[in-house]
Amino acid sequence: MRLNLRLGLALSIAGILLSTLLVSAVLTYWHAVHKVDVEMQSTLAAVQRTVRVALMDLPRSPADESQVQRLVRTFDESRHVRVEVKSETGETLMSSTPAPVRSGMPDWFYRLLSPQEQTARVDWLQGMELGQFILVTADPRNEAGEVWSDVRLHLSTILILCLLTLAVLSALLSYALRPFSRFLDAFERTGRGEVGEQLPVAGPLEVQSLASGFNRMSALLAETEARNRKLNVQLEAVQEEERASLARDLHDEVGPLLFSIDVDATTIKEQAGRKNDSKVAERAASIQDAVAQVKEQVRSILWQLRPGLVLDLGLANALENMLAPLKARHPGVQFNLEVPKRSWQPQIDIALLAIVREAVLNGLKHGTPKTVAIRIGPGPGDTVEAVIANDGGTLGTTSNTGSLGVVSMQERTRILGGRLTIVDSEDERGVEVRVSIPVHGPGLSTVPVAPSTQTLQ
Repeated sequence: MRLNLRLGLALSIAGILLSTLLVSAVLTYWHAVHKVDVEMQSTLAAVQRTVRVALMDLPRSPADESQVQRLVRTFDESRHVRVEVKSETGETLMSSTPAPVRSGMPDWFYRLLSPQEQTARVDWLQGMELGQFILVTADPRNEAGEVWSDVRLHLSTILILCLLTLAVLSALLSYALRPFSRFLDAFERTGRGEVGEQLPVAGPLEVQSLASGFNRMSALLAETEARNRKLNVQLEAVQEEERASLARDLHDEVGPLLFSIDVDATTIKEQAGRKNDSKVAERAASIQDAVAQVKEQVRSILWQLRPGLVLDLGLANALENMLAPLKARHPGVQFNLEVPKRSWQPQIDIALLAIVREAVLNGLKHGTPKTVAIRIGPGPGDTVEAVIANDGGTLGTTSNTGSLGVVSMQERTRILGGRLTIVDSEDERGVEVRVSIPVHGPGLSTVPVAPSTQTLQ
C-alpha cells in the first residue's frame, strides 16, 4: 500500500512516540516494583528498631497492658506498617490501625506489582514471660498507591508530551508540504502544455530551492515553446510558399494544356460528325471526358494545396463545398453542419477548414459512422471552438492518434496558440475532435495568407 509523504511521516513519528511510551512504561514498572520492595524493607527495619527501643524503656516488672497498648497505638494511621501483639498461639491481642488507601489505585495495578507483605518478630522480656510477642508487618498497599499516583502522573506527562509533539510535527509537516500541492498542479498544467508559469518562492529553504528550480525550468520551457512556435510559423510560411508555387504551376501550366486538349477534342468531334465518322467522334468524346476528369482532379489538388482559395465566400461556404463530394461518395452518412456565416481571421479559417477536413476523412477512413456532426462557434473568452463528432466507433477500436493527419491537425492548432483534443464521445459510440483557438493568439500576424488566384477553367 502506498502512503503519501505526510501520512507516512506522521505514522513513523507516531510509531516512535508509541515505542518511547512503551519503553517508559516498562522502565516505570520495573522501578515501581523495586521501589515498593525497598521501601517496605526500609520501613520494616525502621519500625522494628523503634519498637525495640520502646520496649527497652518498659519496666522490668510484668508489662502493663496500657503501656503496651500505647506503644501499639503509636503506629495508628501509619501508611506503611501494622504493629500487632500476638499470643503464643498466634492470636492477635492488639493491633494498630493502618491508614486507609486513598490513591484510587485499581486492583489490576496492585496485582501487576504483586508486592509481598514482609514481617518481623520483636520479642521482649515481659512478653516472653506472658507468652506474647510483637509482630511488625510492612503493608505495601499504600506504598503501591503512591507508586500508582507517580506512574499515572509520569505516563500522563509522557502521553501529553507525545500528543503535543505529534500535533506540532503534524502542523509543521502540513506547513512544509503545503507547497507541494501547488507544485503538483503546476506540473500537471505544464504537462498539458501550459508552460511559463511562475510559482512564489516562499516557505522553507528546501521548498524555495524547489520553486526556484521549477521557475527556471518553466521559463526555459516557455522560451523553447516560443522558439518552436516561431520555427513552426516559419515552416508553415515556407510550406505555404511551396504550396502556392506548386498551385500556380498547376494552374498556369497544366490548365492551359488541358484547355487546348479540350478544344482540339471538340474540333475533332465536330469534324468527325460532319464526315459521319462515329468511331472518331466517340474517341474525341472519350478524350473530352478524360480531360473533364483531369480538370476535376487538378481542382481537388489545388484545393488541398491552397484551401484559402475557396474561402472568399466565407468558411461556411467553403465547408459546404468540401462536404459536397463526400456526401456523393458516402450516401449512407448524414452530414450535419452548424457554422455561422462569418469569418474569424483568414489564418483561423484556413486552419479550421483543414482540421475539419482531416477529422471528417479520418472518421470515414477508420470508422463506420452513420452521422458526422460539425459545430463551429464562439467559445469561452475570446476563442473559437470547433467540434467534429462521429458515431463510427471509439478510439480503442477505430482511431490512430499518431497518424500523420492527427499530427498535422495538432501542428496547425499549436501554431495558432490553440488546443486540440481527441476523445471518445459521452455516449461512447464515437469520437470527438475538439479544437479551441484564441482569436488573437500567437502566430496570427506572422502566418502568411496568399492572395486568391484565378480558378482552373
